[in-house]
Amino acid sequence: MTHANLKKNPSAIYLFKEDGFYKGCRLYLTKTHEEKDSLLIEKIRRKKYKGIWHKDNTESKFLIYFKVDKILPLIGDGK
Repeated sequence: MTHANLKKNPSAIYLFKEDGFYKGCRLYLTKTHEEKDSLLIEKIRRKKYKGIWHKDNTESKFLIYFKVDKILPLIGDGK
C-alpha cells in the first residue's frame, strides 16, 4: 500500500506464503502509528546507502506499525 492510501484507510491485509503447497496465512492488520525519516528505518533497511538517505531520493521515508487483528489460512475462512 502507498502511504497516501494508509492515511485514508488504516487497514491492510498481508499474505504470508511459506514454502510448500498452500502453506502460509493471511494477516489482517490495522495501523497503530508511524515514524517519519526515523534512524530506525536506515538501521533495518536491506540495502545500505551512504548517509541516511540516498542522494537521488529526497522523498520522506515512513516506518509503519500495525497490530494483527486476525490470522486466517491461505484458503478458506479458518473453520
